[in-house]
Amino acid sequence: MHTFQVETVWQHDRESRVRARDNPDLTVAAPPEFGGPQRTWSPEELLIASVGSCLLNTFLYFADRFELRLGSYASTSTGTMEKTSQGLRFTGIDVSIAVTMLDDDSARRASSLRLKEKMEKYCPVSASLNCPVRLVLEMASRTG
Repeated sequence: MHTFQVETVWQHDRESRVRARDNPDLTVAAPPEFGGPQRTWSPEELLIASVGSCLLNTFLYFADRFELRLGSYASTSTGTMEKTSQGLRFTGIDVSIAVTMLDDDSARRASSLRLKEKMEKYCPVSASLNCPVRLVLEMASRTG
């Protein structure tokens, strides 16, 4: 079992500080759409960032395990929030991922490993959510 603890302390207006372990504090506020300030991370953005970064870490785990030669990885994650009968909820998160392998062999093996399905199954953050997380994974070879 693993536990993760984060402390949240209200500062002023709609801003708070979050801290975990000995990481730098992070200022968090309501998004501007809900009356929060500009230039401050919102809980909604942090949730979407958690999905994106967890998927990246899951991909890196499998790339390392299968000795794939990764050249680049970039993703864009977009969460859609809507008013539902249960209240304001995320109704879906779309993640578009572009991966480049350093060689054709790594690209071929990556394609055969069904990495998209592995990421969907083994990313603990996205698998824990109550809304669909849809992945689009595009892989290419730097040499091809």
